[in-house]
Amino acid sequence: MESLLAAVFTLIQADGAINVTEYCLSRLLLAELEESLRPDSRWRTDRRKLTDTRSAAATLLAILAQVGHPDRGEAERAYQAGVGTLLPGTNLPYAPPENGVLALETAWPVLDGLRPGDKERLVAATVAVISHDGMMTVPEIELLRTICGLLHCPLPPMVGDVTG
Repeated sequence: MESLLAAVFTLIQADGAINVTEYCLSRLLLAELEESLRPDSRWRTDRRKLTDTRSAAATLLAILAQVGHPDRGEAERAYQAGVGTLLPGTNLPYAPPENGVLALETAWPVLDGLRPGDKERLVAATVAVISHDGMMTVPEIELLRTICGLLHCPLPPMVGDVTG
């Protein structure tokens, strides 16, 4: 497993940068390999409430908004649409992390620990961010697939135009 992952990470880092698609591919591959080698390690009894994971959820929504909306103002509006779906009436300022998708590494274990109903709300919030402008980009869809895969949730049906 280590040699396969090393080869994948070497290829991904060959150009000195990691884009969203490369991150998503490597993260899903890592998770699938880890889970296939240790299937019992995924069973959890300690479920968290959404209000206890608001920082990790805000990071996820901010990154998703930034990926799908290059204009900061539009990204912030998309982010707020997601926050409004996830935690209505809560003020979470838009603060995309400097290291982009890599900031999600600390968020995944926290968010995967959510109760099933809260995971459903988080996925709905990600869809609200993506659909805010009425268009879906390939990186947004890749990130949504990764989110659902890593949180062990079904991928929601998506309707709309996809842009490169």
